[in-house]
Amino acid sequence: MITFNTGRNYTEHGQRIAAQRVESGAVVMVDIDRGIDYLLPTSTEFTQRGVMAAYDHNRVIYPSDIGLSYTDYYAILGNLRAAAGAVTSV
Repeated sequence: MITFNTGRNYTEHGQRIAAQRVESGAVVMVDIDRGIDYLLPTSTEFTQRGVMAAYDHNRVIYPSDIGLSYTDYYAILGNLRAAAGAVTSV
């Protein structure tokens, strides 16, 4: 898992992000400040820069595309939201 603050001024906390690569190689990410979650393709570089590039270019896939149940997807999102909430504000 990676967590970071982009420093973009969406809220008083900036833009806090958490991301995790799942078994298929895809990346689940949350932007806790904008209330957005994405599932990014396996080609996403698992770095802050890579996650943000995929996010900014709306490279989205769906859990069903990789055989991930929505139950499992939502469980991952819950963990990521907690992690993103702990990221230091800018």
